[in-house]
Amino acid sequence: MGRRLSEIASITIIETADIGGTTATTAYLDMKNHDRCMAYVELGTWDSSDDLDECKFQQATSSAGGDVKDLTTSASGGNYDTDSPVDADGDFVILEVKAEDMDTDNNFHFLRLYLEEDDNTGPDNVTAVVIRYDYAYPKKELQGAASASAVYVGTGT
Repeated sequence: MGRRLSEIASITIIETADIGGTTATTAYLDMKNHDRCMAYVELGTWDSSDDLDECKFQQATSSAGGDVKDLTTSASGGNYDTDSPVDADGDFVILEVKAEDMDTDNNFHFLRLYLEEDDNTGPDNVTAVVIRYDYAYPKKELQGAASASAVYVGTGT
């Protein structure tokens, strides 16, 4: 059975922005009730001597960005391999993560998309869409595993 976006999916957009010498990010998005998240990042007018230096998801413990750390990586041989970066108009990156990949044991359930271009020799326009999907509420046993003093009854959703 294939997956589909539900009526409860959430879409966040980074409108076309010139990120030469700077960054572009989404707000921190709560993944508590979603199982998956994906981002589509596309370069627009782009200076051919520049590269998209960082393209990653970061996770945090709060919507304000508490204890922020990388969920995916931008590095040589990383999830977004900086040895082969996108660097031309129309190039794109697709990132996909699962909520289970987040450090939920330490209360990390917020994420954001982070894009960076260190150089600024010309226009470096980027547009991105982030979609949280597979609505997952209510989750089973949110308060911990069942025990003799705590019994959970549900349909398995």
